[in-house]
Amino acid sequence: MNNQKSKNKEVLSVALVLLLVMIIVGVTYAAFTFSKTGTVENVITTGAVTMIYTEGENKITINNAIPMTEEVGKTLSDENFIFDFTININIVGNTTISYEVTAEKDPSSTLANSEVRLYLQKSLDGTNYDEEVLQPSPYEPMEEDDEFGAKAGEMVLDVGSTNKTVMYYYRLRMWVDSSYELSDVAKTFTIRVNAYGKDGGYKEKSNPNPPELVGDMIPVVYNEGSGSWQKSSTSKGSWYDYDSQKWANAVTIKDSTKRTAYKNASVGTAIPIEDINTFLVWIPRYSYTLGNSLGYQIEGADIPSQPTPGAFDIKFIKKNITNLGSGKYSGDTAENYFTPSSFCWGDTCDEEATRSDTGNIELSGIWVSKFEMTGTIEDISSIPNTTSLMNQNIANFFTGIQTVMNGESGLTNYGFNGNYDTHMIKNTEWGAFTYLSQSKYGKYGNINYSGTNKEVAINNCSSYITGIGGDTVSASSSSTTCTTNTYEMEKGQAASTTGNIYGIYDTSGGAYEYIMGNSNNEISNAGFSSMPARKYYNLYIEKTGIKGDATNADGTQYFYRDRDVLVNYSIPWAIRGGQYNDSTDAGPFNFDRAYGYSGTGSTRFIIAAW
Repeated sequence: MNNQKSKNKEVLSVALVLLLVMIIVGVTYAAFTFSKTGTVENVITTGAVTMIYTEGENKITINNAIPMTEEVGKTLSDENFIFDFTININIVGNTTISYEVTAEKDPSSTLANSEVRLYLQKSLDGTNYDEEVLQPSPYEPMEEDDEFGAKAGEMVLDVGSTNKTVMYYYRLRMWVDSSYELSDVAKTFTIRVNAYGKDGGYKEKSNPNPPELVGDMIPVVYNEGSGSWQKSSTSKGSWYDYDSQKWANAVTIKDSTKRTAYKNASVGTAIPIEDINTFLVWIPRYSYTLGNSLGYQIEGADIPSQPTPGAFDIKFIKKNITNLGSGKYSGDTAENYFTPSSFCWGDTCDEEATRSDTGNIELSGIWVSKFEMTGTIEDISSIPNTTSLMNQNIANFFTGIQTVMNGESGLTNYGFNGNYDTHMIKNTEWGAFTYLSQSKYGKYGNINYSGTNKEVAINNCSSYITGIGGDTVSASSSSTTCTTNTYEMEKGQAASTTGNIYGIYDTSGGAYEYIMGNSNNEISNAGFSSMPARKYYNLYIEKTGIKGDATNADGTQYFYRDRDVLVNYSIPWAIRGGQYNDSTDAGPFNFDRAYGYSGTGSTRFIIAAW
């Protein structure tokens, strides 16, 4: 966010109407008042005219609020509950601009930030408000160096044309969360809605789907100064910025008392590692093209080859969009994007012809355990600097995750709640973070790495400690790095899918990981009496992978010289990422096969939520 208040900014005031609604709920103090003031239309003129910031009176107030669920708040249709405003962009000259809408809290407000929900939608015609700019989120203060209060959403316009006018329409709803307990004390909450324009030099940013927290998952960021994880706001930029390889992280807390305390704690509260039982990373829904057979060359990168493959072209998409093209470039033009089935939850998602079957659910994204599984099969965790959980057959891993991390046990142990499924990782889900890592949003796009060092580095710890990075990308197995190259250190972060602390670890080296990918429904020695429901594994009938699974369907085999052995009848279960005699074989693009019995293999888990 541009914080130079004196340069290139002009307030856009927001719409002047006074409304009063009273809802009686059987108690004398529980009336609900919603009032709005502002001006009808907001205008930015840029190019020949310098923008100047001017404060406005664009206020929305709720008083003695009635608690509402998200479902009710999102669908309020009475005009008394809707705050509509417009932004009219006048381009003068040839320029690129951006603008953002913010919500600044009145200091006199007495409702807690966490009790208030903001929901902002956008329309191109002023009729169908069908684009979510901000999903229902608590009011959260911005970072200390951001001067305009809390963001209700950020919108970017990259025009670059002469004398052009564009009109955008917005609809804002504000309500009090259903968790709020009514009292006989009158409480109010007032925000001032502003839109600010910024002129020139703006690089368009991506717009990934906001992370969907499951139950009492807590958003976190890493404080390098204190060397600790701390509670984050849920706003884009503060919590995550995929353009800067800052993927959204969240944690779960086993102790229910501490979980409640952290849930209600203020932004910036430190959360010690010892209170955390799982770390998770959000992979937003996307479509990809691979650029011929090796990706495309981005600025500063090597010419694509198998040892140094190029970037994957990824665009983030909403969950109502599914692209089923080839997933490859045609010449130098990106087309035929493909949305991998990792973002579809159901029995027939892997086949393009059946993907739209009733019962399949398209997802906004998935949560991936940040580290290999740790703890025990009865007390599953995913934390750094800990020995990976091993010596289990595939059925034990699968059943343990199902039993411990779902339903009442999932609520008790992790605070999970709502529509979700925690399950053992599939090949396509492994591919989801591998492809993202091989894009400008992952380690491949991290300017701190070049050439072969853009590959995710190996965890070469001989005792299988999570979050370790080798001295080199393909370092041999060693005991000396197990305590020195930890996940928060520079060499440890080279083994992350982002090249920094916000990525996924242990995907190269460490223990090899059992994956729910199977050949021809062969149970083999995995411990199953029968195969689980089809949605829980990728089925391989022929000798070809599934698009998006980082095996051979997209031509990604041999990338970074990784191992490439697909499952078959005799050895039917997929494994990924582990250490081998030749350490250059390891890596996220590595794929191999195993019988499925217990050994020095681990796994990780995925959360699908809808």
